[in-house]
Amino acid sequence: MKVMATVDAVGRLVLPKSVREAMGVFGRSRVILEVFGGRTQISVAEPPPSPSMRRGGRLVFSGSVPEGWDSGEAVSKMRRQRLGQ
Repeated sequence: MKVMATVDAVGRLVLPKSVREAMGVFGRSRVILEVFGGRTQISVAEPPPSPSMRRGGRLVFSGSVPEGWDSGEAVSKMRRQRLGQ
């Protein structure tokens, strides 16, 4: 695929939608730029391993939890700590 893009006055480059989709790059994705002579290669950076992520503006934990974990009790404990009880 060969696509033309324009760099704006402050140096920003917008990747065309077709390129973003082909690369799997979406909003806030990190990419790696490598310069070889007069050519630049753009590749997708591996996301850092993290058990938490944002989905729809909410922080979501997707890691494993200890056996017997009670999320309701954890929330209650945090509320008591926050209220100084």
